[in-house]
Amino acid sequence: MEQSGEEAEADGFVGKLTRRTRSGGRLWSAEIKGRAVFESMKPDARVCDVARRYGVKAQQLTRWRRLARAGRLALVTDDAADFVSIELSDPAASGKSEGPVEITIGKVSVRLDADVSAVRIAEIVTAIERGA
Repeated sequence: MEQSGEEAEADGFVGKLTRRTRSGGRLWSAEIKGRAVFESMKPDARVCDVARRYGVKAQQLTRWRRLARAGRLALVTDDAADFVSIELSDPAASGKSEGPVEITIGKVSVRLDADVSAVRIAEIVTAIERGA
């Protein structure tokens, strides 16, 4: 196999082809394959459009997708990280319950007042489990 530093450019895709076969066929890196598969699995993407952008046939991209589903090809996302919005509440407020707390483990039931701390409840549960 011949090493090549050739730049590939096809309809918006710019990547580096690292190798070519003796017959001149391209060997794509796992990173480029993973990126193409990731793009093709987006909800609004069509395999034929993504394949055209990467300069491969749709059948080749479909084969890469099968490899990814089988766990033999890692997907490469275009985002550094995905974030989810969360809301935090006051820990002091969430640590107290408004009504009595009832714990039942096996045949043992314990009813505690609402002002018992979560730490104390955890200690009681641990003690019950050890004795059960």
